[in-house]
Amino acid sequence: MFAPAIGIQEDPVTGNGNGPLGAYLVHNGIVGADNGSFTFLGKQGEAIGRPGLFEVTVDVVAGQPKMVRITGDAVINFKTEMLI
Repeated sequence: MFAPAIGIQEDPVTGNGNGPLGAYLVHNGIVGADNGSFTFLGKQGEAIGRPGLFEVTVDVVAGQPKMVRITGDAVINFKTEMLI
């Protein structure tokens, strides 16, 4: 997620990009789907000093993506409240 208007210049590790990437790779036949699923490990955030790892799994039915799961550990870097 990129949201510079609210101060997020870069989300160091993002499921918003990598989940759809997995579905895209399956949908377009770029990767095979062994045993009805395709899984890859991702690594992001090193360039900004906030590295992270995640796993994306795409369940495949009849050669097409049906469900995408993203797993990994997460930490809260800060917490705040906004009054509107």
